[in-house]
Amino acid sequence: MEKSIKFADCILGYLYIDFMRNFFIIISSFLFITSCVSKNDNNVIYKEFSNNEWSRFDYLEGKIDVKNAPVKYDLVMEVLVSEIYPSSYENHRDNCTLEFNMTIKNPNNGGARSKNYKYTLKDKEGNWKSDKQGEYYVFKLPIISEMTFGEEGTYDIKIENKYSREPLEGIKSITLKYNNSK
Repeated sequence: MEKSIKFADCILGYLYIDFMRNFFIIISSFLFITSCVSKNDNNVIYKEFSNNEWSRFDYLEGKIDVKNAPVKYDLVMEVLVSEIYPSSYENHRDNCTLEFNMTIKNPNNGGARSKNYKYTLKDKEGNWKSDKQGEYYVFKLPIISEMTFGEEGTYDIKIENKYSREPLEGIKSITLKYNNSK
């Protein structure tokens, strides 16, 4: 009887050690994977356009929550466009600009600022000012550097397409991000 109890204790001990080892491997793997996943907490707006078209009145909206004011952020827009940008009509492609208006509303109805932006995506010879990555050209456009957010609260951001023809074609996505100013 004593041998069978010792044997059972050995089996239970082995099973416990095996369980703990597997549990440790699973938890370690989970923590490693979650730490490697990039966090997009600083994305204010992300929009992937269906059919690669941005309608004139499809406003893009987002928010920045400021908890510790004052703080300075840089706002950067990442834009992916294809060969047919800004239009499937070849004669429209000579003027290859991205035009939009961005409005930032301060917390507690404390006013707003609005500005039109225009970025030229091709040089005078018609060459893209970005390298092609896959099917798209990727542009990282500096929108505002060292913008001071002086109040705590939520800032509402709205981006309006200012392209004069409907729709803006060849645009895959827009991401507006904020980063701490250096």
